[in-house]
Amino acid sequence: MFVVLLLAVPSPMVVAPLGTAGAPSTIAALGGFALWAWFHVQRTAPGAVDRQPVRLAALGWLLAILAVYAYAMGSPLPGDEISPADSGLLKAVGLVGLVVLANDGTPTFERHRALVRRLLIGVGLVAVLGVVQYSTKQLFVDRLSIPGLTNGTADWVLSTRSGLIRPSGTATHPIEFGVVLTMVLPLAITFALRSPTRRWLYRLLLAPIALAVFLSISRSAVLCALVALVVLAVRWSARVRLGALVVTLGATAVVYLLVPGVLGTIGRLFTGAGNDPSITSRTDSYQIVETFFERSPVLGRGFGTFLTRYWILDNGYLGLLIEGGVVGLGGLLLLIATTLVAASTARRAAAASFDQEVAHALLAAVAAGACSLAFFDTFAFPQSAGCFFLLIGLVGASRRLALQDATTTRVAAVERRRTEEVVA
Repeated sequence: MFVVLLLAVPSPMVVAPLGTAGAPSTIAALGGFALWAWFHVQRTAPGAVDRQPVRLAALGWLLAILAVYAYAMGSPLPGDEISPADSGLLKAVGLVGLVVLANDGTPTFERHRALVRRLLIGVGLVAVLGVVQYSTKQLFVDRLSIPGLTNGTADWVLSTRSGLIRPSGTATHPIEFGVVLTMVLPLAITFALRSPTRRWLYRLLLAPIALAVFLSISRSAVLCALVALVVLAVRWSARVRLGALVVTLGATAVVYLLVPGVLGTIGRLFTGAGNDPSITSRTDSYQIVETFFERSPVLGRGFGTFLTRYWILDNGYLGLLIEGGVVGLGGLLLLIATTLVAASTARRAAAASFDQEVAHALLAAVAAGACSLAFFDTFAFPQSAGCFFLLIGLVGASRRLALQDATTTRVAAVERRRTEEVVA
């Protein structure tokens, strides 16, 4: 259900009284955290012996955000920042709810594969919508009317860059759209190459996902896609790498021929970066970050309280440094590092080769999401934040299932040897 709410309901549509925390996916994530907490409060059977590092790191980050919130509420916070602080706390609880529910609530690898497949198919369909938006120059989703939801943004229109349409799918902004695509791109490639069944479907979905990354005309999306591909290619053989290079060059040529101007515009995003106002805004923000950080370096000013009227940082790490201080940012970095290590552990421990490939693809996906935080305020957009934290939870589940299966196999082998010794 969460994947449907995250991807099918346009991000700008919210429950108005809840403000920025009123996205249906955020509400569902909060419900997921409550469900997870209730399960652990009332269960009578002991939990897993393994400490679940991803779950612990996620809960540790949530405790850090709670400390930040308590500090902010005890500080002379401006009146117009109190509601954003409340919303920020709710969003953090929901994001951690995604992690712990996916980590603990995925019972088998079959279920794990199904969740990954649904995320991949959902993003693939959103990519198709993005291609249609580019082709028709119409947003379409702005015509939706969902009872109980209202448009939470004032400028819900197709944006342009250098005269070219930038699709956004069901996301709030083309950058968010591109970042979500790049996080799922390594999963799409892995399923297209390695899936035991329906490879034709995943190859069909891979095409619009890759094309929509180009059409988003986003520097952040291109850089995150490169990170995802480099991490993914580490596990490939030389033959597969060569094939991937040929396919990439071919796809680039197709984009050049069928969508004139897109590659040139993307190229100028990098070659003309020195004169790009968005780059200048990012570099000019360093002094502002230093000023705010010096006021409260440990616990920050409150998660979600650095309003856009102060400055648009376009950097999730710097934003969290201001809002959460060293404690908040350190907790997030620890969560990301723990997740990357957990994905590597799952890859080594998984018995089935396809589960190993999926674990590595999840590692690449989380690496792309972590990269996006350096170029884009992920936490300000529910679709990108929800996708990133869901992937973190899927990594935790992959590690837990792989180690459980390995332990079960070892125990069975020991019991078999003992039986053979008794019989002998």
